[in-house]
Amino acid sequence: MTGEPIPEEAVRLLNALLGDDYPALSAQIPHLRVAGHCACPCPSIDFALDRTAVPAAPAVDSPFAEATVLDETGEPVGGAMLFASDGYLSLLEVYSWSDDPVTRLPSPDRLA
Repeated sequence: MTGEPIPEEAVRLLNALLGDDYPALSAQIPHLRVAGHCACPCPSIDFALDRTAVPAAPAVDSPFAEATVLDETGEPVGGAMLFASDGYLSLLEVYSWSDDPVTRLPSPDRLA
């Protein structure tokens, strides 16, 4: 499998978005690799995964997990969404609601 391992801050964010609701998708996290990034300044990550390493999760609609991203003062500034395709995690999208982009993955304590 090509691609770099996903960064630790992405692992923490994925765990926060998945919670205890998606154990089969959570089991995929150790096998995820970075397949690409968005061309804009956002920190969204496309995932690659060796599908022989872990079974597919039950199908879910996408996005299947969402949260509001808060700034350091607790004001909403954007969102985070998690997508899956064919039972496998495929994309973590982090976006801004304004012209001031969210450029780093938020920590779980910045999710609402």
